[in-house]
Amino acid sequence: MSRQADNPPSDLEAELRRLREENDMLRSLVRDAPVAFVALDLDRHVKIWNHAAERIFGWREEEVVGKPLPHIPHSNAESSREIHQQVAAGKSLRDIELERLTKGGKAVRVNLSTSPLRDFSNNVIGLVGVYDDLSDVAVPEIPFRGLVEQSLAGLYIIQDELFQYVNPRFAEMFGFTQQEMASQPVENFIAPQDRQTVSQNLQKRISGELTSIYYHFKGLHKDGRLVDIDVHGTRFQYRGRPAIIGVGLDVTEARQREQEIERSQEQLRELSRHLLSVREEQRTKIAREIHDVLGGTLTALKMDLSWLQKHAAEPKLASRVSTMKELIREAIDTARRISADLRPGVLDNLGLLDAIEWETGRFRERMGIECNINIGDAPIRIADDAAIAIFRIFQEALTNIARHAEASKVDIDAGCVDGTLLISVRDNGKGFNKEAAGDLKSYGLIGMAERARQLGAVLEVTSEPGYGTQVLLCCPIADGGEQA
Repeated sequence: MSRQADNPPSDLEAELRRLREENDMLRSLVRDAPVAFVALDLDRHVKIWNHAAERIFGWREEEVVGKPLPHIPHSNAESSREIHQQVAAGKSLRDIELERLTKGGKAVRVNLSTSPLRDFSNNVIGLVGVYDDLSDVAVPEIPFRGLVEQSLAGLYIIQDELFQYVNPRFAEMFGFTQQEMASQPVENFIAPQDRQTVSQNLQKRISGELTSIYYHFKGLHKDGRLVDIDVHGTRFQYRGRPAIIGVGLDVTEARQREQEIERSQEQLRELSRHLLSVREEQRTKIAREIHDVLGGTLTALKMDLSWLQKHAAEPKLASRVSTMKELIREAIDTARRISADLRPGVLDNLGLLDAIEWETGRFRERMGIECNINIGDAPIRIADDAAIAIFRIFQEALTNIARHAEASKVDIDAGCVDGTLLISVRDNGKGFNKEAAGDLKSYGLIGMAERARQLGAVLEVTSEPGYGTQVLLCCPIADGGEQA
């Protein structure tokens, strides 16, 4: 079986693949565009020289890439440097009519629009220029149409807010033919709620405010349904005037899958909430049965044995009764401990902060680890289900220390600050690598995070090998002290 069948691509891999495909399409579109695209680095050396630039000026790509621009007349050298300096400083220039030279020495009139080329940090790393041959405005349509008619991506040209050209794939996205969309207003194919956004984005590029933009809109299909369309369009000169050339992708199925995944995740969250609630109800019920029924029965037996011990004349019988009383006492202690683990009475009777202090004392006694606790003085009123969830998170934090940390000291802080309940559990143990732990099935951490998410709280776990671990819970508390 192939690797692809065994390991379906993740959402990230699918997104990267989609971006690479789109990048390849845009690269192909630039290479075969009807206008000349020329990109330079900051040293004015050619980085991109597309097919239209070869046709207009005569030099092949391999003859110019990595070298200074070859088509600048000597008389225009100074003005060319000034243009380069302005654009390198961050300025965009539009519709400049210039004279340039062909490889054969012939002068040609061109229209130049040029903008800074920036990296992901918005630093200028060069500039890109778009040349339109003013001597023959009809030439661009000839190679363009033949190159993109069979493209699997939707391609279009918009000018005066009309579709001047769409390829078969773009028309198919909307259920129309090329002829039905040709020269039609763009808004006719846009859902009413998105028409203003699309129009504004078109105007931003036509005006030169933006060179290119990537965005999403709802399109109107011929059969009346809505389709999800992602577009990436760039300003360029078409027939001597500003226009938009771009790529469109039908992402309707992808969006539907995303929505299905979101619905499924929400259903899983609802199931998780229900399971946690049912578990707490069962814990409470079992704790009550152990405390009231089993505890009561054991106490009654202990009292009966005490009576029997007082009235037993036989020394051996009295000794055996004493042993039985000790066993019953241990059973009562065990029942109380199990009951407290299932549902601590102090949580119901005294509140969350007292329950945290009580649980810390139990942890210190059981593990022999130094525990420093700082509890705020202000009382906190919080809903029962929220208090239970927070207490369980705190319990799990202590359990993780006992199981994994090898710590000798734990610092605990709890209190309300500016309307937020903060609980911090910090140990001086061996710590762990969070990235490595993320690859493992850390169900304790997952359970803590899920409880916090259901509360609308934020759970931060910070750790580093050799430097201990801190668990910090930040839970919003509404005015009046009730949990938000």
